[in-house]
Amino acid sequence: MPAKNKSACRRVSFVSLGCFKNTVDSEVLAGMLKERGMELVSEYEDPDWLVVNTCGFIRDAKEESIGEILAALERKEKGEIGHLAVFGCLIQRYRRDLAEAFAAADVLWGVNDMPALADAIASARPAVYPDRELFLYDDRHPRLCFTTANSSFIKISEGCNMGCSFCAIPAIRGPFRSRAIPSIVREAEALKRRGVEELNLVSQNSTWFGRERGGPSQLPELLKELSALNFRWLRVLYLMPEEVTPEILDGFSQPSLLPYFDLPFQHVAPRVLKRMNRGGGYAKDLRLVGEIRRRFPGAVLRSSFIVGFPGESEDDFRRLLDFAAETALERIGVFAFSPEEGTPGFELTGRVAPGVIERRKERLLDVSDRNLRRFNSSLQGRTLDFLPLAPWTHDTTIGRVWAQAPEVDGHCRVKGKFSEAGMVPVRISGCEHEMLLGEKS
Repeated sequence: MPAKNKSACRRVSFVSLGCFKNTVDSEVLAGMLKERGMELVSEYEDPDWLVVNTCGFIRDAKEESIGEILAALERKEKGEIGHLAVFGCLIQRYRRDLAEAFAAADVLWGVNDMPALADAIASARPAVYPDRELFLYDDRHPRLCFTTANSSFIKISEGCNMGCSFCAIPAIRGPFRSRAIPSIVREAEALKRRGVEELNLVSQNSTWFGRERGGPSQLPELLKELSALNFRWLRVLYLMPEEVTPEILDGFSQPSLLPYFDLPFQHVAPRVLKRMNRGGGYAKDLRLVGEIRRRFPGAVLRSSFIVGFPGESEDDFRRLLDFAAETALERIGVFAFSPEEGTPGFELTGRVAPGVIERRKERLLDVSDRNLRRFNSSLQGRTLDFLPLAPWTHDTTIGRVWAQAPEVDGHCRVKGKFSEAGMVPVRISGCEHEMLLGEKS
């Protein structure tokens, strides 16, 4: 296939992997490219450029990213795409190791210097990743939304200072830094004007918002400002539980704030938490859950746990099982320990056998399933607001209720056709595991 003229390489498509924060990064880069005269198209519309945004957090995410890159390189070799740009966490973490393996990619880029990446793609010129300027977008950066018209995300900060021994994020994303509150509010106002009803705030650690500027968390102040914009649903994701204060809980009393608490405890056994370099513990975390449930009746709590961390004994794991059952956490994500090179956890002795890890994971997921069944049963017969997302069949619509965060908590399938123009009340009539079933109210 003849090479395309550089000036004609104007059509670009994206594959965005990993978390919601990556989605925002892809949207910002897409906005920069549009500003430079490029057109966003589907990856199946013969794009001149395919841009793959990678995840490099744990083994499974890395394997998915590598598989996607290899598939893109094959498409490039066949002439289905003209150019390939790969950026994001995987490249930031392993760019020297991957430079030779992915030499056929036109651009390999990390997570920083994003305007320079947009320049390289728009000009179709070879470019070397400088990794000089830590990047955190603001409301002045253009952004194209990849989500449905009624739901979106705002990244309120970047990086992390927690130093969890299992986590490579600080090495990938750099130190914690927050956006200015007025910038976030202006971006939220723009999303509101575009018809967004559900706004989700994302970061590596939302409880730390503004703390690097000195003083306590500014999250309560931010929530007060955003609440005044009257979104139907305002959701905060990723609250570090040991950093949750009474003032932060006060912030959730603001109008529009959903009583949805995303609290990645990771573990509750003291020995394991110490090796993880995490705070908390069974009694302390139990008090936090109790305080949330007291102050916000009907609250939904999501947490994630790591099983098989080096040194985790059977007794440690039983404490974790007991905690998950006693707190009746509505949403639980379970991850097998992934030894990540370059982190302190990689060097720890006392690795748990893979078979033991898998059995522990299944046992914790059993508790999760029981909690979810009990919670879903409590919703049956209730009328809840339904956020339509897309047609499911010729006579049903897929969407979510407030207790379901995007992508991680399942969906609600409702009889009838709805547009994305607005929320509608539906009656919950049943469930199929994570899928709620509803009918027009």
